[in-house]
Amino acid sequence: MTEIKKADVSPKLYEAATESLVSDASAVSTFEKMISVAYTHSTVDTFAKELKATESLIKKEFEVSSMPSPWRSGKSVVMTAMKMNIALIDSNGTFYGKTYLQNKIKEGKKEETTPVTLEEFVTRICNLIGNVPEHLSKGDVYREVGQFVASL
Repeated sequence: MTEIKKADVSPKLYEAATESLVSDASAVSTFEKMISVAYTHSTVDTFAKELKATESLIKKEFEVSSMPSPWRSGKSVVMTAMKMNIALIDSNGTFYGKTYLQNKIKEGKKEETTPVTLEEFVTRICNLIGNVPEHLSKGDVYREVGQFVASL
C-alpha cells in the first residue's frame, strides 16, 4: 500500500479532520470544511477516496483508531446527500447546513418508499426547470433538457 503524506490530501479536509479531533464543539467548522471540499468533487467516488486518504493520514499521525464523531457524522451526511443527488449549495452559492441536508435526506428516503404519481413527478421536474439558479443560463438549461428528451 502506498504511504499517504500530508501533501497528498486536501489542506482544508486535513484541517477539518484535525479540528474534529480537538473538540466536539468544532462540529460546525468540521462540516463546513468537509462540504466545501465535497462540492469540488465531480463524483462521490473521488470524494470518498480523498476522505479515506485523509482519515488514514490522521489515524497514523495522531495514533487514533477511529475518527471522532463530528467527522463521522459530517462524512455520513455529505456522502449520503451526494449519493442521493441532493444539492450541496443553494441558488446563491451558499453551502447548505447539516440539519438542512439531514432533512432532505430524510425526505428523499421517505419519497423512495412512497410511490410517486406521474403528475407529481412531472410537477417536480417542472419546478426544478422553472427555478434555474441565476448563475446558469435558463436558455441553455432548456435547450439541454430538450436535447436530452429528444434523445430518449
